[in-house]
Amino acid sequence: MRKLTQLDGGSRPDELEALVVMIPDADKAEFIRTVFTLLLVGNVDGAQAHVDLRRGDIAPIEGFGSAEMVEVEDGDEVRRLRVGSPEYEAWLKAFESRSTWQDWFLFLHPEQERVVRADYPGVAQLSGVSGSGKTCVVVRRAMRLAEQGSDRVLILTLNRSLAGLLRQLVDAACADEAVRSRIEVSSFFELARTLLVTFEPENARQYEDVTWKLGEHVDEVFREYYRQWANNHDASVLLPLHKSLTARGVSGETYLREEFDWIRSAVPPDATAEYLDLERSGRKFPIPAERRRDLLRGLAGWEKKMTDVGVVDYLGLTAALARHIDKIAPAFTNVLVDEAQDFGTTELRVVRRLVPPGPNDIFLCGDIAQTVLPKHRSLTGAGLAGITRERIQQNYRNSREILAAAYDLLTRNLHEEMFESEDLEILDPRFANFSGPVPMALAAETLEEEIAYARAYAATRLAQDARTVCVAFAGFSSRDVQGFATRCGVTALDGAYDPSTDRLVFSDLEQTKGYEFDTLIIVGCCDGVLPAHDAPPEEAFRETCKLYVAMTRAKRELILSFHGAASPWIRAVSGTIATDQWASSEVLEPAYLAGVPETIPEIDPDTQTDDTGALTGLQYLYTSRTLSLSGEAQDKLIDLVDGKGARAAGGGRRLRWANVGSLAANLRDSRRHDNLLGPKVAEELRANLGLTSA
Repeated sequence: MRKLTQLDGGSRPDELEALVVMIPDADKAEFIRTVFTLLLVGNVDGAQAHVDLRRGDIAPIEGFGSAEMVEVEDGDEVRRLRVGSPEYEAWLKAFESRSTWQDWFLFLHPEQERVVRADYPGVAQLSGVSGSGKTCVVVRRAMRLAEQGSDRVLILTLNRSLAGLLRQLVDAACADEAVRSRIEVSSFFELARTLLVTFEPENARQYEDVTWKLGEHVDEVFREYYRQWANNHDASVLLPLHKSLTARGVSGETYLREEFDWIRSAVPPDATAEYLDLERSGRKFPIPAERRRDLLRGLAGWEKKMTDVGVVDYLGLTAALARHIDKIAPAFTNVLVDEAQDFGTTELRVVRRLVPPGPNDIFLCGDIAQTVLPKHRSLTGAGLAGITRERIQQNYRNSREILAAAYDLLTRNLHEEMFESEDLEILDPRFANFSGPVPMALAAETLEEEIAYARAYAATRLAQDARTVCVAFAGFSSRDVQGFATRCGVTALDGAYDPSTDRLVFSDLEQTKGYEFDTLIIVGCCDGVLPAHDAPPEEAFRETCKLYVAMTRAKRELILSFHGAASPWIRAVSGTIATDQWASSEVLEPAYLAGVPETIPEIDPDTQTDDTGALTGLQYLYTSRTLSLSGEAQDKLIDLVDGKGARAAGGGRRLRWANVGSLAANLRDSRRHDNLLGPKVAEELRANLGLTSA
């Protein structure tokens, strides 16, 4: 018995066999062999079943409840299998290999089918762990409602990429064209735009996230606005907040844009003054009322900027639609919302208007552990009451090893805001029954090498038994990844992605939500990226959720790639993730060395320079190089590096500098200007500019 307890997942079958032959009772020896063989391949449920059977604790198959049994077609026969049994696992593996991806995705387990078939007196909410088949439930439930006579069923989600997946699943599952015609699938962006075009036909071209005038992405337009390029200084009202956040080592640009989103998710556009007194949880740095007024003025300037250039961001679209909330008439008999945890109060108010109250009117499906957006969210505030709550906790997607690593990472980074949610709850997943390779953290020399190794490994796996591989990029936006994918000739994950034809796909972390891949490789899992170096540590939990979501998209194989120092999140879960070098797993293919995704420029492209030395002090403050610079040093840069420069009478010492480069030259050459700057600030600026003391 002592020797048996020393066996673990790394033990070999011959080690087990050497112990089994020492057991004189043949029946007991065979029992031990069976149980430990199952444990060695990771089938804990199967091993437990044999133990329960021998102890008399397991019921005959006729005694199992419907939730524990599944009926499957096996040739011409229909078999009843216990979920988790070896026979069930064997059938499931065979089914996956011979079915289409849509059939596999939409296979119903008993606990899912119970929710699909249920009728509710009104609003219902399903909380489900990652990998529990919530998307399958949404599609199958929509079909059931449409088959039973509902006139118009809407499946709604926030993510446009996920809306594309849902559309493909509905198309594949609905053999009856009449049923399919009664189901509409849409992202909230698409739905809101359609409604706005109806209410404001003269502004149809304005409601896009890429400008119709210049082809700029909304992220590029926001940077232009926030950093006061193109002679637009409406964002100057945000400068005090920007300086305060910069001194704390936080990106004001990201932090305040998120605050814009939170405001518009919390209050209608005609009642933004409510924000001045609204309790704001989930922020590390409370914003006083005076600065909240600045934020509202900055938000008004941003909305004007979007109107002027013909573009809209997601929450801008929501706010625009909210102005017409009383005009929205019920257009559907049922609305089903997938990934409902990312819907804010404002969007949920719209959902409530889309369908009249009644049985099965609204079905919300989500997982608070997958919350990635900073929004105000209240079901009661949106007019949703009398909610029936359901739960699914069994994970069907991921191997036991992948889920263990992802859940370990999540639980180490949970935040009190997630527990305070009035609408969703943190659920402990019941682990998947099948095993796979231990997740790996693999190191390379550079990000470019990481990507090249990942592409080479993807090619290797696709040539073997993997049907789909995703390379996800940490620290990059959807815009960045789309551009890089085009440059590499690889498909980027969006609403048109088809797993049957696009076997390799690139994605940012957020867009992976709702999908699943045989192999998932996440590149850029470095210290300073996860979590972001310029975000408050107390708010890093949203980035943790993004990483958790992406990790749980991997069905059988997960690789986290890094260069330099690995993310502290990965180092903290070394018990569930192994570490090695990329070179030990794959050959670096020179043809895949194609650079890295391009981010939005830090310096105004119209200046035709990428030299920070050519910037004024104010322009320099908006670059990432000034993070953690004191407020006093920031003020000196603004006042004394003014774009013009001046000297004392007679051409003596400097009184002001034209740009940061000329300031750096003087600080490097002498200390004669230290009194003007202040000795402490002068030393701080030398350190910031990478200068040695004069």
